[in-house]
Amino acid sequence: MRSAQRLRAGIHDAASAAADGAQFREFVMDVLGAFVPYDGGCLAPVDPAVVVPTGFTTRGLDDPVGVLRLSIEIEYGPDLDPDSLYVLIHRPAGVRRIEEPSGPGAGHGTRRYLELVSQLGMGHELQLVFRDSGRRCWGVGELLRGPGRGFTDAELAMLDDVLHDIANGFRSTLIRDASERTRGAEVAGTTCGCPGPAVVVIGADDEFDSVTTSAAVWFERLGWGSPAQGRPGPAHVIARQVRRTRPTPATVRLRTLDGEWAVLRAAIFDETGRVVMTFERARLPEIVTLVTAAYGLTPRESEVLVEVLAGRSRNEIASRLFISPYTVQDHLKSIFTKTGVNSRRSLVSRLACTEYMPRFGADLRPDGWFDENGTKTAAVEVRP
Repeated sequence: MRSAQRLRAGIHDAASAAADGAQFREFVMDVLGAFVPYDGGCLAPVDPAVVVPTGFTTRGLDDPVGVLRLSIEIEYGPDLDPDSLYVLIHRPAGVRRIEEPSGPGAGHGTRRYLELVSQLGMGHELQLVFRDSGRRCWGVGELLRGPGRGFTDAELAMLDDVLHDIANGFRSTLIRDASERTRGAEVAGTTCGCPGPAVVVIGADDEFDSVTTSAAVWFERLGWGSPAQGRPGPAHVIARQVRRTRPTPATVRLRTLDGEWAVLRAAIFDETGRVVMTFERARLPEIVTLVTAAYGLTPRESEVLVEVLAGRSRNEIASRLFISPYTVQDHLKSIFTKTGVNSRRSLVSRLACTEYMPRFGADLRPDGWFDENGTKTAAVEVRP
């Protein structure tokens, strides 16, 4: 019991101390290692709307590139493995143990065990899905141990007890200000305007067929590294997900290391299975549902917020939502507390003006959005 309480306290401390989501994941890997020792592991945040990873933090893996490439193939390949995290995400349980063949657990002979766990020199895997109280998934993870060192029932129970806490950490750090370590000259060099559309084409073999200069800048700002390195990452996960759900395109909301919201759109490019992706700065309607979820607003509070952003008065909101003005005020007080503001004006400023006011005065592109590069070109949208 004391270990579980100290683990929870460590998770809360990590969420409070982390400057952003990437740092929170690093802290959590440290905390988990102190209470549930592991030989290798990975944590990944996800956009709860599409449930695909938007980044990776790994520990103890000699060849993280090879591991990520193989993991992506197993998780999002055409033949869905029954022990994949993708399957676990869509089930009620948040913890699953995969043991070496001599153990009593599931996973005997599955592709995931034979090609991933055992090939890494490991014998046991613990899969984790981090959901909040509203059952929204904010992240996934896995911990690995060598042969003969299985995870105990007590360790599973302890981790199961803090899944919500870790999910809330993923959620709250998503909207935290960008850390100082990503500001300054290095980030300033990547935030400057770069002319031309941000487009990536990924071939059926998961190699980058084409990457524009603007797209390469987005990769760096998102912490995905340079496409020239060929490192597997979130872009490959999204490409595989689009192939699996074809012809339905995907829209993924992301936040750069320097704190700007972005939208990635992906769709099948042609019959060969190539996938085209575009990156652009997010507009408020595209991220408001993610932001309200990240702040922990209830469905009713989110409805009130939408009315506030539309400029409606308390009485107008009450009439439209069929509640009393006093109830509207109670919801507003709760929204103010959760978002850290003290007035409607501050609330609107936090959610809208910080994103849009710095761009006022800039020329407009043909699609009506601010042209920060001076290119006067419309946003690129490629359809299958």
